[in-house]
Amino acid sequence: MQVIAQTKTLYPSLTKSERKVADFVLEHGGELVHMTLSELARRIGVGEATVVRFCQKIDLGGFQELKFYLELEIDESKQDAGEGPEGIKQNLIDNIEFTYSMLSQGELEQVLDAIHDAEEVFFYGIGTSGLSASMGEARLFRYGKRTRAVTDSHVQMMQSSLCDSSSLLIAVSVSGETKDLIESVGAARSAGAQVVAITSYANSSLAKLADHVFITYDKMSFLEGGTFSSAVSQIYVLDVITTSYALRYSDDVARVQEKIGWSMMSKVNV
Repeated sequence: MQVIAQTKTLYPSLTKSERKVADFVLEHGGELVHMTLSELARRIGVGEATVVRFCQKIDLGGFQELKFYLELEIDESKQDAGEGPEGIKQNLIDNIEFTYSMLSQGELEQVLDAIHDAEEVFFYGIGTSGLSASMGEARLFRYGKRTRAVTDSHVQMMQSSLCDSSSLLIAVSVSGETKDLIESVGAARSAGAQVVAITSYANSSLAKLADHVFITYDKMSFLEGGTFSSAVSQIYVLDVITTSYALRYSDDVARVQEKIGWSMMSKVNV
C-alpha cells in the first residue's frame, strides 16, 4: 500500500474537509505518524470522523493503518537516503538538547524530595523502556535507596497491589499509552503511591496519572517499537534525577558508596 501515491490519485474525489487531511498527509507525513487521531483532528480543524472517512476512501481500514503504511514509506525513504553515523549522532544530540530544554528545576527538586522520603522506589517500563528502567534501578541502588526495576506487566500489577504511601513509582514509556503499564500505574496510584512519569507525550494517559512528569524527545515507532534515541533520552532524564540526588545527599551517598566499594574489591582483578 503506497499511501502518498494513493492520496494523490484520489485527491480530486475527496471532499473539502477530507482534502485537509490529504494535505497534511502529503506535507507532514513524518509528523502524522507520531500523532493520535484526536491530535490530528484538532491540528487541522476537522472531525475525527472525517479522518476515518479519508482513510477508508484511500482503501485503508482506519487511522492506525494510515500511520502504519505511511511509516513504512517514510522508513523506506530513509533507508534509500542512508542516514549514516553523522546523521545518527546529530539526532541523538538534538533529542538530548530538546529533552534538556523541557526540564523543570522545580519539578526536579520535588522529585528528589519524593525519592528521599520513599521507603522503596520502583522503576516500571516495558520493552525498550524496560531497559531504561533497569538502568535507573542500578544507578539509584548504588546511592543507597531500596530500588527495583519491574519490567514484566503481570509482576507490575502484583507489585502495584502491594504499594502504599511510602512507595514511589518512576514509570518510563515513550507513548505513555501502553495499556498494561497504565493499568499497573493506576493501581499503584490508587494504593497511595506517588508517580513520576518519563514520557514523550505530555497529554498521555501516563502523564495524567503522574504527580510529576518529565518529557523526553522521541516518538514511538510502529516498526521499531523503541529506538536507541528514545532510550538515550530516557536515560538522560534518569541520569539527571539520580545524579542530582547524589549531589544533594552527598554525605549519605558517600557512606553507601564506600560500603559498596569495599564489598566489590574482591570481585575486581587489580
